[in-house]
Amino acid sequence: MGDQTPGGSPARLAPSEAFGWPASVQGESPPESPLPTDDAIFQLSMVTEALPRKTLAGVADPIAFGYTLSDITDPGLLEFQIRAMAAQLNDGSRPEQVFHWYGHPENNMAVALVPVQFQNRYGTRLHGEIVLPKRGQVQATAQKYPVILALQGLNTNTAMYRWWHQLFADAGYLVFAFDFSGQGRSDDEVEGDPNNNIEEAQDALSYLLGNSPVSQFIDPARIGVIGHSMGAIATMGLQAVEPRLKAAVAAAPISEIQSVFDNNPIPVMIQTGDHDGPIAPIVAVNPAVVRPVYEQLTSDRAFIVADAATHAQHTNYPLLPTSTWGREIAAQYSLAWMNYHLLGNVEALGVLQTAHPRLSYLWESEVVIGQDKRVFKSTGPALPQ
Repeated sequence: MGDQTPGGSPARLAPSEAFGWPASVQGESPPESPLPTDDAIFQLSMVTEALPRKTLAGVADPIAFGYTLSDITDPGLLEFQIRAMAAQLNDGSRPEQVFHWYGHPENNMAVALVPVQFQNRYGTRLHGEIVLPKRGQVQATAQKYPVILALQGLNTNTAMYRWWHQLFADAGYLVFAFDFSGQGRSDDEVEGDPNNNIEEAQDALSYLLGNSPVSQFIDPARIGVIGHSMGAIATMGLQAVEPRLKAAVAAAPISEIQSVFDNNPIPVMIQTGDHDGPIAPIVAVNPAVVRPVYEQLTSDRAFIVADAATHAQHTNYPLLPTSTWGREIAAQYSLAWMNYHLLGNVEALGVLQTAHPRLSYLWESEVVIGQDKRVFKSTGPALPQ
């Protein structure tokens, strides 16, 4: 969440234009009543108020003790989700792709976005979100800003990853996320467009550096890329062919078969969870199929496996189950990776070389920087008494 007023409500931020940035907006919320669901929402709110919250907030599976669906106890979030899913039937947000484009209310309020449109090399219109550093509350001309290019998963949209985008923006990065063609607010491919995610990522970066409303504020020598799932696959291929990139974080890039690359010129971190399957939370599958991808890396590299985290670890979509600490691990190590390799932050090196207590105890995590190699494996959760 953003800064708070003394009364506890989010503080009203000054317009980003006052600091020399383009005008920004928060994430879009669904209409108040897209369909006549008020009665259902009221009844659902009554039910959630009566639920055993402490029990539901820590529903334990047989292995991990911490696997949670805690959002289900929040009537306000349930109402938001119902309104968003109902709106999706009428607002053009691709109901066939399952996930609505309204994100999560907490992340919507915390982000400062500059919506943009651009075309890929084949003429397909793509939608993007420029996330301003420090929520647009820092002078645009104070420095040249490092950049994070963010690549999304299959059938998702930019709003599903706003927590991750804002993590970097709050740390002083300028973040650029966009919807691949045929996803989110982007158009379907025009005739002749082969739907190549790597090409689209390169086109997005070229637009950001050349024609975007923030191009003059960017440091082209400090650009990193993050991606999840399909976006992680694209990240692995992109880092091999895109010389403008200096570091990468690939979250759950699925497998060696999909993550094809023939070069590793930049530092790459791979993150996953030991409850992540290739496309579903199947215990222990993803670390096994992703480890061979990691073994191909030759530059500085890291393999971070979070205990009990699922494929939803890197998203902010409501009501998807994952471990309570999964996002904390993803944030801690991905930010430190970029802070060290893009900014030269020595303190970040210490973070990378320290084990989070809830890393996997089923799979080894590893960090290799230069000649220094650290291997981490937690002791596992304490059994209930």
